[in-house]
Amino acid sequence: MASVKDKTGLRKEKTGFRKNKAGRRRFMPVNYRGLIFDLAVFVFNVFLVRLLTRRVGGLMALTFLNDDTQAGRTFFYIITAAMAAQVFGAALKRRPLQTRMAARGEEASDNFGCLLILHFALTLVTGSAILALSPLEPSGGLVVLLFFVCIVPTALVWRAMTPYKKPPARDWRGSRAAELVADLCLFAYMLVNLAVWNTVTAGSAARVTGVGDFFSRVLGFVILSPVILLFYIPPRLLFLVEDWKYRATWVSMTLAVAPVAYRFIIGSVKTDW
Repeated sequence: MASVKDKTGLRKEKTGFRKNKAGRRRFMPVNYRGLIFDLAVFVFNVFLVRLLTRRVGGLMALTFLNDDTQAGRTFFYIITAAMAAQVFGAALKRRPLQTRMAARGEEASDNFGCLLILHFALTLVTGSAILALSPLEPSGGLVVLLFFVCIVPTALVWRAMTPYKKPPARDWRGSRAAELVADLCLFAYMLVNLAVWNTVTAGSAARVTGVGDFFSRVLGFVILSPVILLFYIPPRLLFLVEDWKYRATWVSMTLAVAPVAYRFIIGSVKTDW
C-alpha cells in the first residue's frame, strides 16, 4: 500500500509540475469519456435525429392524440427501459469514477448538489410519463409512491459522486468493461431524452422567415435554455463531475447542443407523423 501511495504521489507531483511549467491549466481533460459522450450526442443530433425523432414522434402522436393502446404500450416500454438504463448506469459508474478521482486526489465539487435538483426534476418527468402510460389507474397513493421511487435514481447519482471512505476491494465493478456498460446505459438514456425533446419542439422546425422571426426564436431559445439543460445535463452529470474544470469540456458540451439550437432557431427537421 505504501508503494501505491508513493507512486500516486509521484504522479500528482509530475502533473503539478507540468501545469506550473506550462503556466496554465490543461485544455483537455485527463479522462476523455465525457468528450466522447458529447461527440456521440453531436453525431446523433446531426445524422440520426430525424430517424429516431420520427419514430418516437409517431408513437407519441398515436398514444396521446389517437389513443392507440399498442403505441402507448410500446412507448411505455421505451420510457421504462430508459429509466432502468439510467439506474443501472449510475450504479455501475461509481467504482471506476471514484477510483480515478481518488488517484488524482480529487472530489466532486459541492456545486453539483444544485445540478442534482435538475436530475431529480427530469426523473420526476420521466416517472410521470411512465405512470401516465401504465395500465394502472392513477391515485393519490401511486403519486406519492412515484415521488419516492424517483428519488432512487438521483440518490444513486449522488452516491456515485461520493468518495469511498476506504478503498474498496477489487472486483469486476472496477473493470473497463463495467464502466463501458455504464456509459452506454447513460447514453441510451440521453438518446431517449433527445428524441422526446426534438418531438416536443418539432413545431419550431419551419425555416426562419425573417430578421424579426430570427430574434424572437433566439429569445425563445434563451428562455427555454433551463428546459434544454433539464434534458441534457442529468445524463451528462457523472461525466461532468470529473471533467468540468477543463475548457475542452465546455467546448464539447456547446458543440453537442449546437444542432439543437440550430434546429430551434433556424429550423430544419421535417416530421410527417
